[in-house]
Amino acid sequence: VRDWQRRMTRFEEGRQSVAEFCRKEGVSAPSFYQWRKRLRERPRAAGTNAALVAAGFRPVRLAGTNAALVAAGVAVQLPGGTQLHVPTTDRRALRLVIDTLARADAQRGGGGAC
Repeated sequence: VRDWQRRMTRFEEGRQSVAEFCRKEGVSAPSFYQWRKRLRERPRAAGTNAALVAAGFRPVRLAGTNAALVAAGVAVQLPGGTQLHVPTTDRRALRLVIDTLARADAQRGGGGAC
């Protein structure tokens, strides 16, 4: 699964057609489409994004509905010391930050805890 997650990340970041990409990777186009579908459906079925889990992220559930906690947002500190603050009210921005960090971690070899 992890190999295909990385393969899909490489495909999404490239500019090749599916046929060109599959030829380069040594996989069949039907396998590519099957895995792409499987990986897209898997996060919904599991209730979490498999790529994020593979990148070291873990699901977090808040107990109750503490409005102050939700308004505080999410702070992310990167290994180099850079800090990001994303309001949790902006779900698109939060999703973009998480997806970007997961892709960056996967490119580095993955497995880092966040």
